[in-house]
Amino acid sequence: MTDASRTPDPGRDGALHVLVVDDADEARDAARRALERAGFAVSEASDGEEALSVLAALTPPPDLVLLDLNMPGMGGLEVLTQIRRTGTLPVIVLSGRGEESERVVALEMGADDYVVKPFLVRELPARIRSVLRRCRPAPSSRLEFGPLEIRLAERELLLRGERVDTTAKEFDLLAKLASEPRRVFSRAQLLEEVWGSSRDWQDPATVTEHVRRLRRKIEDDAEQPRWLQTVRGVGYRFEP
Repeated sequence: MTDASRTPDPGRDGALHVLVVDDADEARDAARRALERAGFAVSEASDGEEALSVLAALTPPPDLVLLDLNMPGMGGLEVLTQIRRTGTLPVIVLSGRGEESERVVALEMGADDYVVKPFLVRELPARIRSVLRRCRPAPSSRLEFGPLEIRLAERELLLRGERVDTTAKEFDLLAKLASEPRRVFSRAQLLEEVWGSSRDWQDPATVTEHVRRLRRKIEDDAEQPRWLQTVRGVGYRFEP
């Protein structure tokens, strides 16, 4: 066990959280830098045993594990086997070898993707996001939270059985937050994922104003909101 483990506050600023497992310091550092530049939160482990220890300690667990196959001691395939015994946490394996046989074995054992080192810096975050999109469960056509019902297919919002009129962006914003309850989204993330914009092109206050309007429409007390909660200094979350 080494001091390689770096464990951030999981979900810091609403960021996706990746555990990077690699015994090579240089490779692990390169992956960490690439992911942090892309906005991910990163934890690290330098061998298989440390990886399992970090996974057991993290609450909530990371969104994905980036796992080197060729490590001394407990190798990547054994770590992958242990992860698959307890759940479906997405795993991308890394290897310095690109042989088809190794790739097939890793994928058959439950890996979600296979990346050959050295990897392109911009490729790694894209591969991670692609895997997370594939692994994300299909959304329900309706989200229900007590008296609040969000009908995604019909784009209808009901409160105590009565329809609530919203603008298109108000509905999209509420649906985004409610689709991932308790996850904290920064204003920058919401600008990108709901508006398809960024702070370079649009004022983050746009998000603040839309949250304010939604609170007036769905909350019994807009000053003490039940559903749309502010996380001070970060952004917003939907509390079911």
